[in-house]
Amino acid sequence: MDYEYDNIEAPNTKRMRLDDDNNNKEDLGTRPFSSFLSSSFRRSKKHPVLSDKKLIVYNLKVERPPLPEGFEQDAWKKLKQAIHAIQNHTQPIESLEVLYQLCENLCQYNLGEKLCDQLNIECKNYIKQEFERLENYDVENGRAYLKEVNNWWTTYCDQLSQIRGIFLYLDRTTAASLYGSLWNLGMILFGDVYQSCEKVKEKVIENALILVQCERDNENADPALLQSMLHMLIDLKRYHKDFEPRLLEESKKYYDMEADRLIQEMDMSKYLKHVAYRIHQEVQHVNTKKLFDKSTKVPLGSIVEHQLLTKRIDTILNKCFSMFMQNNREEDLSLLYRLLRKVNCLDSCVKFFGDYVKKEGVSILKKRNMADKDIVPLILAFKRKTDIILHHSFEKDERFYDARKQGFRYFINLREHRTARLLSAYTDYLMRNSDKSDDKLEKGLDQAMGIFRFLQGKDFFQALYKRDLSKRLLLEVKSRNAEKSMLSKLRKECGLAYTSKLEGMLRDIKYSSDLLNEFKTTPGYTETYLSFAFKVNLLTYGFWPSYTPIHINLPTEFNDIQTKYQEFYNAKYSGRRLTWQNSLGLCDVTANYPLGSQELTLTLIQTVVLLLFNNESKLSLSFGEILQATNLDELELRRTLKSLACGEHKLIVKSPEGESVDDTDIFTYNESFTSSLQRVKMNTDKLKEVIESNTTVSRTVLISREQQVDAAIVRIMKSKRQLSHGALLGEVVRQIQFPATAQDVKKRVELLIEKEYLERTEGDGYQYLE
Repeated sequence: MDYEYDNIEAPNTKRMRLDDDNNNKEDLGTRPFSSFLSSSFRRSKKHPVLSDKKLIVYNLKVERPPLPEGFEQDAWKKLKQAIHAIQNHTQPIESLEVLYQLCENLCQYNLGEKLCDQLNIECKNYIKQEFERLENYDVENGRAYLKEVNNWWTTYCDQLSQIRGIFLYLDRTTAASLYGSLWNLGMILFGDVYQSCEKVKEKVIENALILVQCERDNENADPALLQSMLHMLIDLKRYHKDFEPRLLEESKKYYDMEADRLIQEMDMSKYLKHVAYRIHQEVQHVNTKKLFDKSTKVPLGSIVEHQLLTKRIDTILNKCFSMFMQNNREEDLSLLYRLLRKVNCLDSCVKFFGDYVKKEGVSILKKRNMADKDIVPLILAFKRKTDIILHHSFEKDERFYDARKQGFRYFINLREHRTARLLSAYTDYLMRNSDKSDDKLEKGLDQAMGIFRFLQGKDFFQALYKRDLSKRLLLEVKSRNAEKSMLSKLRKECGLAYTSKLEGMLRDIKYSSDLLNEFKTTPGYTETYLSFAFKVNLLTYGFWPSYTPIHINLPTEFNDIQTKYQEFYNAKYSGRRLTWQNSLGLCDVTANYPLGSQELTLTLIQTVVLLLFNNESKLSLSFGEILQATNLDELELRRTLKSLACGEHKLIVKSPEGESVDDTDIFTYNESFTSSLQRVKMNTDKLKEVIESNTTVSRTVLISREQQVDAAIVRIMKSKRQLSHGALLGEVVRQIQFPATAQDVKKRVELLIEKEYLERTEGDGYQYLE
């Protein structure tokens, strides 16, 4: 070969610096590139370092000799023989090195495209021949047919790898630009022929789907074979076009039939576990077993979830939710929650939970043959149960908390004032049986406040609580710390205005004790001989429930001490007036019966009547004589005599016997009275008649509510000056602490217009009048 060199720059010898002797200089003259070496010659013997000068060759021309005659045909013949040998599972005649060199030589002489076409034809013919064999392969067992296809596929892939090794130079040059690689070409050829053979394609898809069903049913599954066939379809780019649509369609039918069957046969707990298993199984088919392509994971999972859960959500919840809740199946509820959260169907579950709370709450309130104080613990137990389920099973989901709140609010306020009475009775029971150091009382009060928060008629509860508090304070059945604790909870929940009167009642009792001690130091008391202990409770009007004064002729001793206390009080507070509530008075009496002494706790009126029988000169008294002596109201006297003569403890004897008191009845001292009790208390039932009844409370609350609505309307209009009807209604409902209808508010507005607090404006509005 001839080479031409142009414009070669001469080496710059001036930069050379040699520090060795002349012999070294002579040696340097024989080295062709010595002038480009570094100046440190000794170091460059082992590691020569080139200088920064470059050798530039321009327009280098190399003449390539032509291929010998017949070389191309001879080379292809040898390559073709090697291809056939690989396809027939025999050894090629030529070595792999010679075959590689032949392919390289042909490619270097621009015969790469022609070589690709020839290889394409040979491989395509071979593939067609094998597919014709598969089309005529007759076997009844679909799995055997798939194994035959799989064997041919694996064999073809191995052959293609060997052929690619021979044509490696072609694979990296011409084939890379045309097809990406010879492997891609082989896949394209195989896929084209496979696509044209409808019989083979249908058998492969059909039997692959059968294997999928066997895999799902765990019946003689062959995951390795299925994985290989599906990966073949993926490599041929036929998976998403041919197999995946059929898989999703068959999966939909399969899970639809399975759900219809299992939802009738299975217990719901087992059914939910089966659903969770199915969802996990399909995820495993993609992630772990690598059966399906990753793109199948989402649509296949959606089909499983839709057919087994979403489509049948109402049926599942109808069959299992109430049963799970009733039997505290926390784990099953947790699984149900997680499954429904996965398919975004929690709203249905929230609705069922809210309906269950309402239904269960109403059933608790409708229980018969139970004392009022025993129903509230059932509500509290139900709330604790739902607390556990909300925390553990529903993972503190706010939607379920809201549903429970609405459910409790519904059944607690379903029947007007029913729950308020129950809660009042329960708190009264707690207070009467409290211990100053009892932690259970504090816990019970906290639980009671949990129900109180759901009450809409808090003003009605306030009236009932005031009534019960007055009983406890007057009967001295109280723990001051417990009472203060309860009031502090109410104040925290509803504000100071709600508890101000109740706290005033406690202050009255303490102040009464202090004032009595002061009275006992005065001469009016110390100079008076009393055969009994004297105590007075001052009840501030407005704080306490209203009582109707009862006039009675008191014994001289009683009357004298009352007069002296009133004089003392008037001297201390000249602007105030005392009204004696004889109906609320209590007396501890020692009765001397022939069979033994007996300690009695009576009301003041009962005591006055019994003291009439201390006159030994008159052993019996008629109804008229007692009426004249006491000067009581006739109806009040009948109730008092009935409690003494017709109750469980007959302190006096009525003649004739009977349950009612008539004008002609005669009453005598009961000489044979005896009791196993250390102290007989006959005051409780009597006081219940005296202190306000529920009817009176309802009427009082109604009047108070009307006043509160009036005050709210005036307060709002005074602030806003002018408002529309809708805006005024919204503000009023927001400020009051009890339920009120639009009609109730409208009535009060009309009344205030009549009283000239408001006037109408144009556009259905109101204006405040100064």
